[in-house]
Amino acid sequence: MTIKRTLKTLRSLALDPPPRSKKLTIESVSIENDGFRIFYSAKGMSFNIKTRLSDTLSSGLSQYGLETLSPTIALIAMAYTPLFFKLTDFRAVRMKALPLDEESLVFFAEFLQGGLGEFRYLQGLNPTRSVQVEADSIRKPSPVNWPTESRVLMLNGGGKDTIVAGELLKRAGIVFDWCTINSNTVRRTVIETSGNHQSFEVGFSQDRLIETNKAYPWGHFPHTSIVLALGLLVAQLTGRRFVCVGNERSANYGNLRYKGIDVNHQYSKSFVFEKSFAAYVSRCVTPDIKVFSLVRPFYDLHLAKIFANFKKYHRVFVSCNRGIAQNKWCMSCAKCAFMGLALYPFAGREGVIDVFGEDILLRPAIRRFILDLVKDGKKPWECVGTTEENKLALKMLLKENPSLDFSESPSRADLEQAVKDFPLDENYQKFLEKPGEEHLIPEAIRLRLNSALAALGEPGIA
Repeated sequence: MTIKRTLKTLRSLALDPPPRSKKLTIESVSIENDGFRIFYSAKGMSFNIKTRLSDTLSSGLSQYGLETLSPTIALIAMAYTPLFFKLTDFRAVRMKALPLDEESLVFFAEFLQGGLGEFRYLQGLNPTRSVQVEADSIRKPSPVNWPTESRVLMLNGGGKDTIVAGELLKRAGIVFDWCTINSNTVRRTVIETSGNHQSFEVGFSQDRLIETNKAYPWGHFPHTSIVLALGLLVAQLTGRRFVCVGNERSANYGNLRYKGIDVNHQYSKSFVFEKSFAAYVSRCVTPDIKVFSLVRPFYDLHLAKIFANFKKYHRVFVSCNRGIAQNKWCMSCAKCAFMGLALYPFAGREGVIDVFGEDILLRPAIRRFILDLVKDGKKPWECVGTTEENKLALKMLLKENPSLDFSESPSRADLEQAVKDFPLDENYQKFLEKPGEEHLIPEAIRLRLNSALAALGEPGIA
């Protein structure tokens, strides 16, 4: 254990003393005029999370009612629960409000352990510790036939992967609607730039009492699980058959191995979680709605290659977690470094300047992040490509820009040394010419998607 992690463990012992045997209870659900509210209790306090819906969606919610939508509301309630782990490292989560089946208890327990892995590790807690999930009412699931039309609901994260997925749907001639959870300037701009203004918005916010009573001041939570769960509800309320997200193949690879488990910043974007989520929907909600990632077969670097074609987005999108609230790139983090590195071989220097407003590689801090990105065993806690992808991007960048050099350290020689023994051709084929075969893309969509990929000169999905 490193000194830094030891200090965090000692801090956690003081802020949240063992045995950490507290239980979080999902108490009840209330349908309201503009959405619904889920009530929780823990440590002698009551909390609630309000989900805000438009008039159209609220009307559908009232029409179907809580009993019909119970499995989806239960999914949303469980997706919110990681937000409460700032209070304490709960030993158990109890579902009092709605019935669950035994398989769902296992699914939610696996979700909490995987989704909280980064938070626990970085707080000096034990990410291998299981979270027991209980339900007051155990009921065999009764999935229903759901009235749908062959239309896609595209979940809008506002970043590169969302944009690629949306553009591929457009170029494949597949009708879709955007769905944005907690809209902001960047996400609204993506919709506006796409030219497809058909969209739905859903909002939620965590109870302020969590912040005022938290033992842990910060941490990452599996936000994509919330996006998927709320997207499923919107699909039901609007009769959309497909819920589509832009999660790439690189998300399957964790940041580190700790005591036999993968700790993965992108757990809720991984194929493991996607399969479990889709199985829950089919088993408990309906077999008529399919949830999948449209870009799952592609590595992050390959998506950067495809994204380079869509120049109208280059000046309007932001994927920096630090700067997104201000609608700008912070220019001083690993995510900004990865985006500059990944785009440089395909969009060129001018394309990178379009995105960032400058040649971001001229910043010494960014080059230091790049050296970290290509260092084995050092994947940052960000949504970035794997170490091998990053090495390939850097190798290509240096080859295609032989005169590129820097007056300050790190120099070109430092970058070259970092990838000196990395084989270019075989890795180009591995990461940019062979989409993965693990995905849940429905056949009818896959075939039309392949036509759009072929038009861009990209390989098809098997």
